[in-house]
Amino acid sequence: MSLSFPIRSNSIYSNPFRFLLYTEWGLVATFAIVDSLRSIVFSQTLYLSVPSLLILIIFGLMGLILPRGQTVYKVLYTGIEVGLILFGAILGYLQLWPLLLIVVVIRSCFLFDCLGRYLVAALTFFLFLVLQAQSISNITLSLSLLEQRKFWLNQFIYTILFGVGLLFLLQLVNMVLVERQLREQLTIAHKQLQQYIVQVEDLTVVRERNHIAHNIHDSLGHALAVINIQLQSALKFWQVDLDQAHRYVVETKQLGSFAMQEVRRSVNTLRVDVPKERSLHMAIAFLVREFHHVTGILPTTQLSLAFVLPLEVSKILYRLVQEALTNIHKHAEATTVNIHLSAIPEQVYLTIEDNGKGFQLDQQPMGFGLQEMQERVALLKGQFQIESKLGSGCCITVRLPLSEFPTNIPQPLELASVPNSKNSTLQKSFVQ
Repeated sequence: MSLSFPIRSNSIYSNPFRFLLYTEWGLVATFAIVDSLRSIVFSQTLYLSVPSLLILIIFGLMGLILPRGQTVYKVLYTGIEVGLILFGAILGYLQLWPLLLIVVVIRSCFLFDCLGRYLVAALTFFLFLVLQAQSISNITLSLSLLEQRKFWLNQFIYTILFGVGLLFLLQLVNMVLVERQLREQLTIAHKQLQQYIVQVEDLTVVRERNHIAHNIHDSLGHALAVINIQLQSALKFWQVDLDQAHRYVVETKQLGSFAMQEVRRSVNTLRVDVPKERSLHMAIAFLVREFHHVTGILPTTQLSLAFVLPLEVSKILYRLVQEALTNIHKHAEATTVNIHLSAIPEQVYLTIEDNGKGFQLDQQPMGFGLQEMQERVALLKGQFQIESKLGSGCCITVRLPLSEFPTNIPQPLELASVPNSKNSTLQKSFVQ
């Protein structure tokens, strides 16, 4: 698993974890301090040799840049690090060289994949054994048998601790790298999701515009054409038959009222789905009043919601009711309409039923409005079902899942009034 974080060049990059870089420098500084203290203890003077100082400076500065790209550069980089340690340890310039071996393992995690990291760790442990054996080869000769046993036991424990420490260090850095990579992947996925949302919104706007243009062409355009014909006929009969001309004018006025209603309905379609200051109950009540005003039919509504629905779900439900009432007004020739909305914590149910003329699903394909409703439901991974027969009306059933949304907030029950409504049953149905 190789991660790269480019800065200015395609061949090098900076250490992506500043705290690990500071940790490396801390280990190098600790090495320099302890080595200086050793000089005080043994020679009574503060001294750090020039070769030792140069090795530490070069080794520390190498942490600022890391190679990327071809493996040969990474191997060469690691080889230079190991060479500096061997040079200083064998010639006696470096005493606490195990600290530098730990830094080599840390840096290897940014250079190689998982297998390469373990190979570097194994090489580091092997170098530790070789250098340790070289440094203690002459010490045991002057010790007694008991002291030699204690000495080798201490060296064995020291070696085991170093190996276990390397293993835990390697696992820790691997976890940090994996966590960072997952966070970056999550960030990229989030950005892609935001782009998809914008694209879906743009497509939705385009479909809404096409839908409105289709409605204007079918209803408003037809009404204006008939108005023009009626006015021409009225002008022809103005001097000949005033009664006939008056009838043409009256019919023209009725067509004008119908055209105004279509304009009002199209404008309402362009409004925000469910305003934040308005509950879903009030929004549906507004649609019911508009439908009653235009058609003279007052739908029967039953809304049973014990908690506030997520905004995305409320928008979809509002649009579904709006589109269903529009289709009933334009095509169904119904006299009664029933709207039922209920919800449980896992799912919300919507049923819209009318007693209109109906249609045969197998003989007549769904119109633009029904297709749009089906697509809206599919966006939330819901279920959309239509039952209709000629002369038996139509029933639309929708089920939307709520499991993917945050926990719903319970709300107290209250009566949502419906102004200008003459039906008390309708008022009682808007209850939270």
